[in-house]
Amino acid sequence: MIIGIGAGVIIGMLFNTMTILEGVMGGVMGGLMGAMMGEMLPVKSIYIVSITLLVIFFIALLLLSKSIKQEAGIVKEPQPSGMQIKSLSILISCITVAMFMMVVFGSSYNTNNPIHTDHMHKDHHHTE
Repeated sequence: MIIGIGAGVIIGMLFNTMTILEGVMGGVMGGLMGAMMGEMLPVKSIYIVSITLLVIFFIALLLLSKSIKQEAGIVKEPQPSGMQIKSLSILISCITVAMFMMVVFGSSYNTNNPIHTDHMHKDHHHTE
């Protein structure tokens, strides 16, 4: 959490006070949720979630770099057309659905999990 707050403050200092506040709150949220997610995830899901979070991290770095260049005046901010917005929304929707399906199929892929054996149903009795 402390590392997230520090990173949020450092990155926020490049912009304005509101961005610093957003960085601090994002650091708190990321620190708390990351610890909870790490504790609650089953071991078999760690790799899928790690790869997903790495992809999100690199996308965020790319967008942050672009934002810093735009704020510094190095790159002009492009004005997207209606067709670009439509095609990007369709692309983002497809990527979101694909990532969700990868997580669902990855979590349901189970070959040798002892949890799904019949020993859990020993105490369940039907009385008629």
